[in-house]
Amino acid sequence: MNGPVVATPIPSLSSSPTPSPEVSRLPTPAPNEHLAAPSPPAASTSPAISDMTSSTPRAGSPVPIQLSMPKTDQYDARGTLPNTLLAVAVIATVLGAIVGSSLALASRRVLDLLAGSWARPQLGIYLAAVSTFHLLEFYTTAGWNPLKVSVDAFLLNNTTQYHVAHAVGLAEYFISSYFFPSKFDSKRNSTPLLAIIVIVMICAQIIRSLAMIQAAQSFSHIVKSKKHDDHTLITHGLYSWSRHPSYTGFFYWAVFSQLLLGNVVTTIGFVVVLSRFFSRRIVDEEKWLVKFFGDEYTQYRRRVGTKLPFFFSSS
Repeated sequence: MNGPVVATPIPSLSSSPTPSPEVSRLPTPAPNEHLAAPSPPAASTSPAISDMTSSTPRAGSPVPIQLSMPKTDQYDARGTLPNTLLAVAVIATVLGAIVGSSLALASRRVLDLLAGSWARPQLGIYLAAVSTFHLLEFYTTAGWNPLKVSVDAFLLNNTTQYHVAHAVGLAEYFISSYFFPSKFDSKRNSTPLLAIIVIVMICAQIIRSLAMIQAAQSFSHIVKSKKHDDHTLITHGLYSWSRHPSYTGFFYWAVFSQLLLGNVVTTIGFVVVLSRFFSRRIVDEEKWLVKFFGDEYTQYRRRVGTKLPFFFSSS
């Protein structure tokens, strides 16, 4: 959840305008590349890697940005569907959802026999919300930040602490369902209150995803210690409301996901742990942002807060 030239090793939930040194995972094959003999390794690959990290082609750069899937001389796309990573991801998700819901419908009688008091609507909403979060992490990267797209963009291999936190939340839910089932019949778990919680989670998810879209190539899942040409300071849209809207969105989404499950211990735990995590991360990240943008970022930080509770800015 040291030296001045080493990236901070926190591979979780990113902030807004961080530099983006990752190379593209989508090299465009040359025509008949599959027939060509392999070329010997170049003496140095730095120039090529450098060219592929910018969203704007640099002077003399032979590698243009590719927003569509790599082309091949073996097959020409019909053109009736967008041939992009985002389109592929969305189509795969829709087909998978249809298969999953169809199988659930087909096995409904078995599920009714197996399901106990723990099978409440809020558990299903929670699992759907977590899955949607990881899908949208990839969608926004594939659609608006393609040079950083990889399987890691799903954030499924996020920090161990992240997975442990959700596992503890589910454990509290199942323990409460077994030993204290009556608590789920209280006003604290009434339908109107659950509806409000779900609305807050949806809004928080929109804030995080929209922040990633607005930052585009300036967004990174890892705090960077090196500024690249495609990195700009984003101050419009959500960034005029919060200077770290992706953090803010995730914070409220995560905390309210535990409220949705009716958890008490993990809700408090999420508030404490996430507040400390983001406080440390923001201080570290803004150290580099001040170095990259100087007084421009210092003035921006004075004008715009984080909208995170329990965070005390170092400015």
